[in-house]
Amino acid sequence: MKTKLFLLLTLLISSATYSQINLVQNPSFEDTVYCPFGTNQMDACANWLNFGNSPEYFNTCTGFGGPPINYNFGYQYANTGNALAGVILYARPSAPSGPNYREFIGAQLSSPLIIGVKYFISFYANCAAQIQVAIACNKVGLNFSTIQYDQFNRPPLTNSAHLFTDSILMDSVLWVRVSGSFIADSAYQFVGIGNYFDDSNTDTINFRPNAFQAYYYIDDVCVTTDSLYNETWTGLPNKDIYSDKFNIYPNPAKDKLYIEANSNFSELDVFDLQGKQLTRIYNLNLKDYSIDVSNLINGIYFIRLENKDSYSFQKFIINR
Repeated sequence: MKTKLFLLLTLLISSATYSQINLVQNPSFEDTVYCPFGTNQMDACANWLNFGNSPEYFNTCTGFGGPPINYNFGYQYANTGNALAGVILYARPSAPSGPNYREFIGAQLSSPLIIGVKYFISFYANCAAQIQVAIACNKVGLNFSTIQYDQFNRPPLTNSAHLFTDSILMDSVLWVRVSGSFIADSAYQFVGIGNYFDDSNTDTINFRPNAFQAYYYIDDVCVTTDSLYNETWTGLPNKDIYSDKFNIYPNPAKDKLYIEANSNFSELDVFDLQGKQLTRIYNLNLKDYSIDVSNLINGIYFIRLENKDSYSFQKFIINR
């Protein structure tokens, strides 16, 4: 009897703890690896990846080109915070990109889904509807996978997804919340957002006769076992972004990288160019610090320091 009671309490505590967690890391795209300075730079967003072709990452730290300007894709603020993502979900078959052109963004979940557990999922979308991207479409969707896709190995267009819009999403002013639920049938490790339906199964409306693409902004992605949390969460609190709060040397580096900070930071992260997190060190109180980079191969990397109110980033090179 005691054993059964202990197991029941363990399951209840585990469920209560787990249900409050959004399994999507950096769900509002606020945390950066570096400040994006052009298009096709999803790698600038911490924890998010390019899952196919050339999606965009927009952040106000960019200045001109960040929200609400978003280069020439349209005028839109983030649903919450300072950042959002942008993807092409449809292109005319006669466009230079050819038929069935799609862009996808994706992220690794903080833990795999548990088979048989019900998950509540949501994200916000907005149609850019600007000049050449002034097409609206349906099938704006979210899908889970057990493998990590990239710009060369894109998700297949299976004409199915775990969550998608049946109706054409036309609103270019207000953000539209797309939500639903499903019972996990696999231990999915990754979540992706895009249009998983081919051209013949995607409905469109053209706002301008010369438009040839449907471009959508994405923000505030949630995957959780708590239905109330999924309905009420409002994204992550903002942090100030700085690019001049610390210095690193030598740069290029070989085996060790030294850090001189203008203020105290409590966390240190190192990312590669693809946005993959290579190092994370917690519970620091640093101004002067050094890290071992002897395990890194030659290439370009980013280091980010973070505290309660802000984070700062710098690029460094390994060259031996």
